[in-house]
Amino acid sequence: MQRLFEAFENAGKELYLVGGAVRDIALGIPEHEIDDLDFCTNARPEESLQIIKDAELPYYEMGKEFGTVGAVLHGPKSEGYPKDCQVTTYRSEEYYRRGSRHPQVEFGDTIEQDLGRRDFSINSMAMDADGNFADPYNGLDDLRDGILRVIGDPWETLAEDPLRILRVARFLSRLGFEVEPDLHQACYDRAGCILDISRERWLQEMTKVLRGNHLRDAMEFLFEVRLLGMILPEVAAMKDFHETSPIHHKDLWDHTIQVVLQTPDDDDALKWAGLLHDTGKVWTRRIDQDDQKVTFFRHEQHGAMMFEGISQRFKLDNDTTDRVGFIIRHHGRPLQYDSEWSDAAVRRFVRDMDPYLESILEFARADLTTRFESKRRAALDRLEELTERIEQLQEQAALRPQLPDGLGYDLMEAFGLDPSPVVGELKQELIERIMDGELQSGENATYYIDALRQTPPEHLDDVVSDD
Repeated sequence: MQRLFEAFENAGKELYLVGGAVRDIALGIPEHEIDDLDFCTNARPEESLQIIKDAELPYYEMGKEFGTVGAVLHGPKSEGYPKDCQVTTYRSEEYYRRGSRHPQVEFGDTIEQDLGRRDFSINSMAMDADGNFADPYNGLDDLRDGILRVIGDPWETLAEDPLRILRVARFLSRLGFEVEPDLHQACYDRAGCILDISRERWLQEMTKVLRGNHLRDAMEFLFEVRLLGMILPEVAAMKDFHETSPIHHKDLWDHTIQVVLQTPDDDDALKWAGLLHDTGKVWTRRIDQDDQKVTFFRHEQHGAMMFEGISQRFKLDNDTTDRVGFIIRHHGRPLQYDSEWSDAAVRRFVRDMDPYLESILEFARADLTTRFESKRRAALDRLEELTERIEQLQEQAALRPQLPDGLGYDLMEAFGLDPSPVVGELKQELIERIMDGELQSGENATYYIDALRQTPPEHLDDVVSDD
């Protein structure tokens, strides 16, 4: 980083570290833990690129048309290097056209101009090579006091880029600050403008919201300012839903937030699954006054169906869509386990959960939020027992049935078959017998052909008989 500062100083240009990195340093986060390195300069993009080249730093030009060039900074691996950084020419104006992911920018000439067009006071600070802060909007005071405030008129700031409402939620989730009253009201008034913002930007910010330790504050805020109901009405519908039932049941809103908090911090797919796994309960609740019971039959399937629309709305990638949808549809399965399950039942569970077995088990642990510790401990013990049994079967090579390569051709030759669905049915029959423990896994083709001859499947008896 010092090398980059020196390169711009030698070229007669200013350079400041800006944005989230400065905020995090002010919060006392060690510099080696900060990866989001953004710099600002009075050099124009072509000048910045030449300075970086002359300093013999690796560079990239993506974003140059928006005033940004990139460099790669090297240093000790123990401190997180190498790190990408971006160097952006001072901006006096920046706004987004409706539905666009790319900003329209006007270059500025001073660091004060650049800081003045930023959103929050805690993000409108800069730091020079000597560690001195430029803080014209009292961001350091707001950090100390735990206040989230925008520069200038909040209604105008949110009109320029309505995504900033989600950014308010993101900082609430991460920092647990209080929202300045005028900003809170402006977020309420401007909430509808979020519909003009690209869905990719929704996804980016909402994912960051889900990562924060103060998620409850952020979700309450999004509900209060109406934005949650506009982008995720399926989640907003859970708020106070339990109060509409004459028979007590779990608070879905509280449970959902707790589950997200209990999912791993580095797994965004599990965070999204936590947020959405019980959305189907709102529409599947049945109240039996006679038995004094509340049920949510098939809520998993209904929630998975609703997720299909959510995934398209937020433009989730295919891998995340498949994984989150699978978890929502099957999240109740692991907790159905009990010690009476046979090895065959465990193998079938693994088959049904593949290829997301680890995810579904991890999520099941996060999905335990009962206030009764003994009940939660018992459920965790069952999950650990299930995990241990899976590991034992894996060690014995008896977990997932393995058939020899090319078995289909061997079956056709042994029984005089042409390529047809019957060949697949015979292989499936063998897999089922291995699952039931009737046959060994990983044997040769002759072993399986003999097994079929000795005990033909009833519906295919004429296919494998010796006649």
